Amino acid sequence: MGDRVSIQFVNGKEKSPVLFSHWAGMRLVEIAKHYVIELNRWIKKEGRNMCEPLERKEPGIVMIDFIHQKLIKNLGDKERLTSDYYLAISENDGDNSDNGHHEINLEENEE
Repeated sequence: MGDRVSIQFVNGKEKSPVLFSHWAGMRLVEIAKHYVIELNRWIKKEGRNMCEPLERKEPGIVMIDFIHQKLIKNLGDKERLTSDYYLAISENDGDNSDNGHHEINLEENEE
C-alpha cells in the first residue's frame, strides 16, 4: 500500500537524480512544479547574475534545494525523514508503480 511516485528535474539534456516517494503521490509532482515557479520568480526578482549553479538551474543542485526547501523545512515535529523519500540514479531504480515517473522541466512555468 502506498501512493508511490518519482520525480526528476530536467534542464535541456541535464537531469537530476531521481527522487522517489512512497506516500506523497501526485502531490509531490504538484509541489515540484510550484517550486519551479517559485525558483524562477526568485531568480528574476533578485536579479540574479547566474554565477551560482542554482541560478543556472543545474538539475542536481535544484534537487538538493527542492529537498531542503520543500521537504526538510516542512518536517514539523519530525526530526528525520525515516521512510517516505529516497534518491536513485534512474526512474527504474525504485518503486513508482502507483503514479509513474515525472520529469519536471526547469524552463517551464517561468513567470
